[in-house]
Amino acid sequence: MLKGINNRLFAIFKVSLYCLIVLGIVGVLTVLVVIPWWVRTEEVLVPNVTGKTYYEAVRVLDEAGLRPAETIQEASSSAPKGEIVSQNPPANFRVKSYQPVEIAVSIGAELAPVISVIGRTLDEARAALIAAGFRPNRVAYVHSAAYLPDTVIAQTPPEGGGQQRGSDVNLLVSLGAMPQRVQLPDLRTRPLREVMPKLEEVGLHVEIQYSPHPKIPEGSIITHKPAAGELVQSGGIVRLEVSGTRSDTRDVGRLLRLKHSVSEEGNLSRHIRIVVVDEHGERTAVDGKYAPGTVIDMEKQAVRVFGSTRVNIYEDGNKVREVRYQ
Repeated sequence: MLKGINNRLFAIFKVSLYCLIVLGIVGVLTVLVVIPWWVRTEEVLVPNVTGKTYYEAVRVLDEAGLRPAETIQEASSSAPKGEIVSQNPPANFRVKSYQPVEIAVSIGAELAPVISVIGRTLDEARAALIAAGFRPNRVAYVHSAAYLPDTVIAQTPPEGGGQQRGSDVNLLVSLGAMPQRVQLPDLRTRPLREVMPKLEEVGLHVEIQYSPHPKIPEGSIITHKPAAGELVQSGGIVRLEVSGTRSDTRDVGRLLRLKHSVSEEGNLSRHIRIVVVDEHGERTAVDGKYAPGTVIDMEKQAVRVFGSTRVNIYEDGNKVREVRYQ
């Protein structure tokens, strides 16, 4: 048994000895061959490959006795796709021959979809574009009956697609409905609740004063200024004297106090249609495109409703909401 143990120990000793001999040979070769070769290796100047195409850069490095390292891809707004935008070591840096040079290749400008700002106020649109990485540029104005004043109704480039971040977006902004001159008909003895929607529909503001009258029914117009036949510009004021007392407000309807936030999914604008159904019938109060997240305030739209009311809201033709008022 003792003899077997001695044999195993001798075998281990021989293996260890062989390893030491091999390591010694490697060390001697390193000292006598590798290190002197490294010291004697020629140094070269790194050429400038920035601005060249990838294949040109590889050729220039090879001619200089160097080789490209693993290539890095980098977005660049100034360098076209495939062009070298940077290198490491830099140009004219002295290195040993056949050393790797790290090069970064442009993949072109970083593109992003243009967000929609249609339906937002000009200030809101500018803030949203800047936050998305675009630059608000020229602003033009046009009259539009479909959008309130100071509301964006169109943009260039349009929403979606791929545009370089930092590029310009031009905006078209509503001035509100085109001013028009309206000739007032004779409104005397007509019910206020019938007259109010028609006056507001043409952009006139109404001021009401109530007075008792022995012959004209409550809620009907006694007199008005301007008088019948006179011209009034939209945005002007029509003053009505109405039979009755101020408590008869049910006769003039009420402003629709409703806000709707456009669905925020995606970046594309949505076609919004808001339909009102009340005692005066069915009518479309809003019909236009609005950016995701835009809040449509029906009170600002000056929509007046009468009696029991139902409001249907559609986005891109799909009914998304129904609100009822008594």
